[in-house]
Amino acid sequence: MSAKEPRADLHLHTTASDGRLTPTELVRLLAERGVPVAAVTDHDSTEGMEEAEREAERHPGLRLITGIELSADSPLGEGGDVHLLGYFFDRADAALQERLRAFREEREQRGERMVERLAEIGKPVEWERVLAIADGASVGRPHIAQAMVERGYVASVRDAFGGYLNDGGAAFVARPHVSLEDAAQMIRGAGGAAVLAHPVYTANYEWLLHQLAELGIAGFEVHYANFDTETRQKLSSLADRLGLLPCGGSDYHAFGAKGEQLPGSAGPPLSVVAELERLASAARRG
Repeated sequence: MSAKEPRADLHLHTTASDGRLTPTELVRLLAERGVPVAAVTDHDSTEGMEEAEREAERHPGLRLITGIELSADSPLGEGGDVHLLGYFFDRADAALQERLRAFREEREQRGERMVERLAEIGKPVEWERVLAIADGASVGRPHIAQAMVERGYVASVRDAFGGYLNDGGAAFVARPHVSLEDAAQMIRGAGGAAVLAHPVYTANYEWLLHQLAELGIAGFEVHYANFDTETRQKLSSLADRLGLLPCGGSDYHAFGAKGEQLPGSAGPPLSVVAELERLASAARRG
């Protein structure tokens, strides 16, 4: 992060979903690293935000904004997932929280089916252990992956996604279907702004980026920790051409994996955060 140009980290996870740090621990790390603005974006959950905000009050140099990450169907209809980030929404919105509760229940049911699939292919893990790893958080594939690491089936969480838990993997189970348009409407309906996460991980992503404005999505991740310089430059040019906001962040989970980027290692300038906030505010007034 340049001292001349402070940047936000708008993509972070805690133990409220599939991160390894509690909200308190994550906020302390953000403060230690001098991150000025950050968003906790747990999967299908805002359960960690209250704890994170309490800790953020102890660190006046850090501004914490409300965030979330949702999974949706690719508009291309190829069965793949796309991820959508939401910011500055009202997390007390009843309709949003009802949908999130349903999503978390569906995640747990999906996780149980994946564990059954693993047993069928000779890689059994205990569902009770997966729940213990999740520790009350929204169950996700990384929790199952950690159980696989513990049993010695794979060397790392990343390896578990290479043929087992990845889309099309031997133990993969598709999640319930939610359209990208519907996911964006959930965020906007709660007074927030929606942003497409890590677009290059989506098939035919350039086509998809041209559809975002029509779907009510304000921007996409450009300043993403795992993108190389060439990719960021290409995406930045696309954002300028399409009139969309160049967002981003570290996507930090604290997995301890080789090459994992720390909080504050990537993200947009603070002017982008201000524009996201303006768009969310305008949506609420409208």
